[in-house]
Amino acid sequence: MLDDFIQHALAQIDDLAELKVSLVALRLLELKESDTASVTARELATHPALRDGLGFAPQITLDSALQRATARGTLLRTNAESLGEPRYFLNNEASRRTIEAVELAEARRVAAKSTTTHLATRETLAAAMREIEWLEAIDAYPASPADEQLVEEWLAQGYTNDEIMRAVRAALSAPRPKGTPVRTLESCVTLLTANSPANPSAYYRIVVNRTDARTEPAPDEIIAFRELAGRWPNGHEFNLVQAAAGIFGARPAIEAMKRLIVQQHADVDALIPLLSEQEEAELALVRSRIIPDLMLRELIQLYELTFGLPPTSRIAQDIGTLASEINDLGVWRAAFQYAMSQNKRDWAYVRRLLLNPSPALFEPQPVNETAHFAFNEYKRRVSRVLDPSVAREINDVAQHVTDQSRWTYAFDRAASANALNWNYIKKVLTAPPDEKASEVKDARRKHVPGTRQRGVTRRPQVEESTEAEREAARERARQRIAERAKRRATLNGDDANRE
Repeated sequence: MLDDFIQHALAQIDDLAELKVSLVALRLLELKESDTASVTARELATHPALRDGLGFAPQITLDSALQRATARGTLLRTNAESLGEPRYFLNNEASRRTIEAVELAEARRVAAKSTTTHLATRETLAAAMREIEWLEAIDAYPASPADEQLVEEWLAQGYTNDEIMRAVRAALSAPRPKGTPVRTLESCVTLLTANSPANPSAYYRIVVNRTDARTEPAPDEIIAFRELAGRWPNGHEFNLVQAAAGIFGARPAIEAMKRLIVQQHADVDALIPLLSEQEEAELALVRSRIIPDLMLRELIQLYELTFGLPPTSRIAQDIGTLASEINDLGVWRAAFQYAMSQNKRDWAYVRRLLLNPSPALFEPQPVNETAHFAFNEYKRRVSRVLDPSVAREINDVAQHVTDQSRWTYAFDRAASANALNWNYIKKVLTAPPDEKASEVKDARRKHVPGTRQRGVTRRPQVEESTEAEREAARERARQRIAERAKRRATLNGDDANRE
């Protein structure tokens, strides 16, 4: 998506709002992981990059930017009322078929028969009518509803306008015998379908060409249609069922089909409006339940902050179900935060984390560089798994002891004392600077003076004298020396007198 946008459209965009909206829309469509995924203007408006980055009138700026993105071909838009609000799709073949199926189904339900034909079908049918008029040498060729359905079926299989025109010319090239009725499009079916379309659609590969050994497996929603209706869908029904599954999900589409499809009668034109009404009703119900539930409301806000858009009704219901089992908000915050750190903004991934949390899930992030250093040292020298409670204590200590050399000294002291555990390391780090080493080393065993251990007599340990004590000892020594000198002088004087 983004690579194609950068290669073909980015150089032409000179409006910052259009660039922002296009990038956010493409990212949201990419996260939905479906060729027929869609977004609404309401989803885009709630994204932080657009909510805070489109100036003083974000809604007006968003509408104009979406118009420019649609005109440029970055996005496709459908205004089908059955979807509740305009939806924007990625500009690809699958999305175009989805939009065509939705709009045609709506036209068939609310408009007259003369206007039910979709634009692509109407253009191809008009070209075929002109070709038949010329080949059959008649003034006018009145198209019948069967002709409209036939052209729609061909287009659904993947035949292009040129392929259909070539088949019409080849089938009607021989002059019509006089007195015979005018040949119709029905006369061209055999010649056209004798060859596969150059770019066969999914409908052709899955339904029409089922005799081919390389046939693709049918999606669940198409299998459900066959079981309910007793037949495979035609092109219009196939595209409409695929569109419903792409927009609302396969499971809701299958449940809705159970109400609309019976043997030999399939009202698939009502499928999209029914799903749209159900989704709106479910969303309203979920919202009404969320209002009094503070925890669930906080979880919905956490989802919006993480993914940039509100959850769908099905995801909101899933969150509510899990909230009844996992009622610790810390676990939810840790799961969302870990998913963001792994750049996996996907609800299915967060759900797996909540149901099967790993030890690394709840590890707090380091508060500073010192804490980051301490985390790595602890994992390298003490334990590969850092307990969340130990990580929180390391963060607390790292805010006061920021010198990494002191942490290295503490780990070294613990290793030399054969006490590599957090309690010992913490006591070394938090010990007062003037505290004696003997008071810090709690893990070492104290020995009684004069006792024998392992066959060795331990001498009493002499405490180191202070500077004042050493100075007093030196003063006493000087006094003793002076007294001895005085006594010697006195003795010498007495000996001289006697002589």
